[in-house]
Amino acid sequence: MRLFYAAYLSSENMRGYQVLVDRLIEEVPGVLRTIPHQTHHLTLAFLGEIAESDVQKCAAVLEVLEEYEAFGYSLGPPGLLMGRGRPRLIHVSVTSGGEQIHRAQTALISRLSEQLPSIDTRSKPPHITLARFKKNADKSQARRVDLALSRLLDSSQPVQDRFSSVQLVKSTLTPSGPIYEVVREAHLR
Repeated sequence: MRLFYAAYLSSENMRGYQVLVDRLIEEVPGVLRTIPHQTHHLTLAFLGEIAESDVQKCAAVLEVLEEYEAFGYSLGPPGLLMGRGRPRLIHVSVTSGGEQIHRAQTALISRLSEQLPSIDTRSKPPHITLARFKKNADKSQARRVDLALSRLLDSSQPVQDRFSSVQLVKSTLTPSGPIYEVVREAHLR
């Protein structure tokens, strides 16, 4: 089963980002694929395919975060991520609170590597994926999305959220897009 560790956003921020993505899809149809509704999250670590027999070990790793105190963080404006000359996704980066998130992410990955040394535990900077470009999207479509994004975006105030829980999430790929299911959740103090 495909698993990843995530910190879900507040329901208010999820709604705000979903409204933005829905408007982008209306303005530039046929270019973007949305993530499942009400699942916007900071991706902390993507584990990939995990054997059923190892899922409980991955879930137990979350206990390391129960020693941490919850904290606030800020998010920057959404932007496009390109790869190999093609648009890949619309993402949001952390602008403040990143060091605290990195410490929690490092503790999580360190504990995971102790429990399951065979898993590739290289981490990437935490980020939020708002939408993915369709596989055949090109640079001209990316420019159209970028222009629409700049028109629709109010970047005068950073988005504030709270890092108070982390989830182990199962991702099931379907023809109509992924389905996310929380396997276990840990709450910070």
